[in-house]
Amino acid sequence: MRFLRESSEDEMILEFLKAECTSVRFSDKLKKVLWDFGCDESIVFSADLQDVVENRTRKRILREFRGYGEDRELFENFPDEFEWSLCSFSGTDLEKIRYINYSYWNELSEGTHMPSDAAKTIRNGIRVYGVANDGFLHAAEYIKNGGTFPKLFLLTADYENFVIVEGHLRMTAYALVPEYFTEVEAIVGKCNKEQLEKWM
Repeated sequence: MRFLRESSEDEMILEFLKAECTSVRFSDKLKKVLWDFGCDESIVFSADLQDVVENRTRKRILREFRGYGEDRELFENFPDEFEWSLCSFSGTDLEKIRYINYSYWNELSEGTHMPSDAAKTIRNGIRVYGVANDGFLHAAEYIKNGGTFPKLFLLTADYENFVIVEGHLRMTAYALVPEYFTEVEAIVGKCNKEQLEKWM
């Protein structure tokens, strides 16, 4: 892992929304929330992190969209104090990044929470809960063809081990083509170990 610069909650929220706007699974729901707030995707893709009103609006959008700051959905028991940074990850860092504790990712990785083990499951043609692996394979091919993704969102208590908050599919794709896992950027939130374990 390489530290690039300090980050912020506002930047984390922005990068989270960027990723979800391009997600096959979540983009339609997010676009509806944007519409309900009288916004379009420009508040995400033409953002001004110096604009206090924009930042406040994006935070409210993430609250409505995924429960951020309301102790629900993905953010139930989420830590409340962070040191934010922008970091890049390469090579053996792949083995330090784990999935969230969630049934699908647990099964896909055979209980290890490691994307590299999930990649083995996918290469063996095993479907978990009947879900096709096409999304992972297409994303891996996209990476091989020079494609890039939004920043990952990771949590850590020690800068040695990391848990994915947002970016599970992308990390799995990188595990399928680990030679391309080079200088991949992530917003990293360092928090209290006990709070992190409670959220996981």
